[in-house]
Amino acid sequence: MLRFLLKTTLTLLLGSVLVILSPGIPAAYLHEAKPGNYIEQVTVDGWLREFRLHVPKGYNGARALPIVVVFHGSSASASVIERETSMNTRADAFGFFVVYPEGLHRAWNIGECCRYSFLHHVSETAFLTGILDQMHSSFMVDPSRVYVTGYSDGATLSFLLGCALPNRIAAVAGVSGTLFEPEPRCPLPKPIPAMIIHGTGDTQIPYGGDRGGPPQSKGDHFTHSAPDVARFWVTHDGCATPPDSARVEQVVRLGYHCPDSAEVVFYTILGGHHGWPGGGRGWVFSPEPPKDMIASDSIVQFFLRHQLRPSVHR
Repeated sequence: MLRFLLKTTLTLLLGSVLVILSPGIPAAYLHEAKPGNYIEQVTVDGWLREFRLHVPKGYNGARALPIVVVFHGSSASASVIERETSMNTRADAFGFFVVYPEGLHRAWNIGECCRYSFLHHVSETAFLTGILDQMHSSFMVDPSRVYVTGYSDGATLSFLLGCALPNRIAAVAGVSGTLFEPEPRCPLPKPIPAMIIHGTGDTQIPYGGDRGGPPQSKGDHFTHSAPDVARFWVTHDGCATPPDSARVEQVVRLGYHCPDSAEVVFYTILGGHHGWPGGGRGWVFSPEPPKDMIASDSIVQFFLRHQLRPSVHR
């Protein structure tokens, strides 16, 4: 009898371990929906993708909370952008989920040549859709308040997703990012609020734009300037010009008023390097991020001013 009980107990324990380790089981079912930090998985188009999730303090499922999705730059990771932005502390203060998606091979398919995700036709739109669907099935999420931001190539991806999923994303923001020529198709059913933050001293993604690409690329791509990116959103949102203008020390702010209470906000940091303003360094040898503004605070305040109309989101 004792041998039977020991065998049964061992079988149950091994079964539990296999359940936890099995990649085929959604990670949402492997933990309780309570405050904390988690590593989640979602299968999209046959790819097993990961994302880090922060559930804010005080969450108990009693009310629906917003989601802020933060995309890392190329050669970085979800944990790096989590550290750079300190967005979790804002989530705890204001009450929202933070999602940090993990790029395949530390990069995104943003339309450039010669990257792993580009060559394998990986859909980042499907990845975000899968994340949002899983979040909606596992937590009390407000579908009218889904926000997307990113840094460097993650900023470019955020802008592209704003064009691709305007019925699910309430606002976008990009830090030290750009758009490439040709401009993305962006048939917006409504204006989408957008924020652009870029430093004039950025040498990795130049503020003034650049032409070039790796030698093995199929033709050079043109990187738009930060003002061009701002004009892209002002044009697609049908915003009024000229903008409101203000300057505080080395930060110049242009604010455009758009239909349906949307807005485009463009921050120029004079002399600012490639980095998350007011945040941490991605790597020990990374340039010192600009200290002239705190991007995480500005982005969160911007996001929480906007939400989708009930007839827009699904």
